[in-house]
Amino acid sequence: ADDSGDESVSQTDKTELQSTLRTLSSKVEDLSTCNDLIAKHGTALQRSLSELETLRLPADSTEKIKQVNERATLFRITSNAMINACRDFLVLAQTHSKKWQKSLQHERDQRIRLEETLEQLAKQHNHLERAFRGATVLPASAPGTGGSAKDPCCPAKGDLSDEDDDNEFFDAPEIITVPESMGHKRTGSNISGTSSDISLEEQYKHQVEDTKKEKRTRIPYKPNYSLNLWSIMKNCIGKELSKIPMPVNFNEPLSMLQRLTEDLEYHELLDRAARCESSLEQLCYVAAFTVSSYSTTVFRTSKPFNPLLGETFELDRLEENGYRSLCEQVRPAPLRPP
Repeated sequence: ADDSGDESVSQTDKTELQSTLRTLSSKVEDLSTCNDLIAKHGTALQRSLSELETLRLPADSTEKIKQVNERATLFRITSNAMINACRDFLVLAQTHSKKWQKSLQHERDQRIRLEETLEQLAKQHNHLERAFRGATVLPASAPGTGGSAKDPCCPAKGDLSDEDDDNEFFDAPEIITVPESMGHKRTGSNISGTSSDISLEEQYKHQVEDTKKEKRTRIPYKPNYSLNLWSIMKNCIGKELSKIPMPVNFNEPLSMLQRLTEDLEYHELLDRAARCESSLEQLCYVAAFTVSSYSTTVFRTSKPFNPLLGETFELDRLEENGYRSLCEQVRPAPLRPP
């Protein structure tokens, strides 16, 4: 019913558009015909008045004819102005009428295509919604249960729009199997003891593996936001340098605490220096560790974010490198020398 209604409305719009275009075309043709008739009749009237002046008539008649001729000339000038304006409008209308028709037809076709696309999207959305409502994910049947459950891979019976599929019930399992924990066992003499098949070392290893966390290997990419330099310059006009806010687009997407922690990347140089017997070798290793902080600054020209008061940063590399760093911002501003 809705499709037939939309088709009737579309057909009505098409008929109305064609009727309007036909009316405009007929009016333009009528204007062209009237223009030709006015020009023809005006020329004939002027010719008749000129012939009338050449006839020999009494003095009173000549004066009247002269007055009529002047008024006819004035009317001809006014009519010519109107004719020229109508001619310009006619030429303009004839020139752009086809463009207007093509433009209207194009807009109408685009509207029809848009309506068809929206209708198709609505149908797809309705179909997906019905499929989502009709699809039921059933739990797999547990071993040793008395009740039976349907296979979740089997499709639901009936139409997808049937709401009875959402109200299915299953029997509760009669037997519940509780897995045996790896904790302590209590013997017949009521003495607590560990399980014979699980040692303390394996249990500790199992707990350590469970608590192991995955660590990120790199910093996320910096978001590529558009930057309007003119707006930044406009906000800086008339302000002191200490009061100009620096846009975050120029900052590196990490905190200064993390940047400082990266200086420990080559900490093994200090370990080697501690094992050296020669003070010269120790000095070389310490100097190498001092300049190692510049190893990551070749392609990093952005400024990190200033840490907030109380902000902390932790770097745990006990498993890889044997150290753990914990930094905290304890002052709102660095200490200044006296």
